[in-house]
Amino acid sequence: MTDRRDEGTDAQPADSNPADPPAPPAGPPGNAMRVAVIGLFGLAVLYTVYFGRDVLLPIALALLLSFLLRPVVRALYRLGIPEWLGAAVVVIALSALGLLAVYTLTSPAAQWIDRMPVVLRQIEFKLGDLRDSLDRAREATRELEQIASAASDTREVVVRGPTLAEQFLDRTRAFLANVVIMQVLLYFFLARGRATMEALIGTMRSIDDRVHYAMVAGTVQQNIAAYLATVTLINIGLGAVTALAMWLLGMPNAGLWGTLAGVANFIPFIGAAVMAAVLALVSLLTFDSPGAILLPPLVFIAFTALEGNFITPTIVGRRLSLNPIAVFISILFWGWMWGIPGALLAVPILAVIKILCDAHEPMRPAGAVLGQ
Repeated sequence: MTDRRDEGTDAQPADSNPADPPAPPAGPPGNAMRVAVIGLFGLAVLYTVYFGRDVLLPIALALLLSFLLRPVVRALYRLGIPEWLGAAVVVIALSALGLLAVYTLTSPAAQWIDRMPVVLRQIEFKLGDLRDSLDRAREATRELEQIASAASDTREVVVRGPTLAEQFLDRTRAFLANVVIMQVLLYFFLARGRATMEALIGTMRSIDDRVHYAMVAGTVQQNIAAYLATVTLINIGLGAVTALAMWLLGMPNAGLWGTLAGVANFIPFIGAAVMAAVLALVSLLTFDSPGAILLPPLVFIAFTALEGNFITPTIVGRRLSLNPIAVFISILFWGWMWGIPGALLAVPILAVIKILCDAHEPMRPAGAVLGQ
């Protein structure tokens, strides 16, 4: 007779132990995989932005200029001028103004470059005690080099790189190529930008999505154009006031310093500090008394303090004002990525990002962080 308890026992696997707890289910690797993919994507974007600066820089500059000049093309269109013709007129006028500025400022800038050896001697003569200290340090360095060369019997192999003239020609060719690319892209952005945006919105199936994104695109375009135009006019005003003040104070080439002040003011904090140092150096070479030397840089610092603390916040308003921490980080980032042109474009790019975040509901917290 068969025992049923034995049958139940035989049906169970031999290696199973009912007292052991069940093994926990393996956790889903989705979160870790998502973080890894986002990190790799971010590194790929940084790599592309850094090594693709020769292509991306003229595209970014043309896009920002198209935001700034789009209202002009629209005004010409209301007067009966087609967009393709209005875009050509705007690009040609902008190129003419650029050539005029280069022609006007090249002569005084070249004079200062030619005077550089004399300028260095004047600085050494006016600094006096510091010059003697530099001479003693230079003499001590020369003696150390002689001792090191006498004690060493090894021969040095010098690898000659490109000369200064070759580097200058290469940089000039690259700059001119970027300018041509930027002008062509600017023309197409102005002439075909609206039609391209309408075609893109027309591909959406939902009418509500079409209306929503058309309103978002119009708001972003209007706010970006207003911000860039306002900041550009403020910087032009700062440059004009600086040039007038330097002329009244007797500084040579006042127009050159006013133009540099207006351009440098696109780089908050750093641009004003560099410009104040340049004016202090020119003032040191021009005047003899301490009061006359200190007056030009102090006047410029007063202008920039008035502009940064009162004029710009009042005109731009709190809605489009930017967080100073975000501004400084943006300048460091784009300066590291694209050099001086990147530092000049850092604040306009940050303003565009903030306006885009404010116009898109899920991104409004990021826009609030970038603002004041």
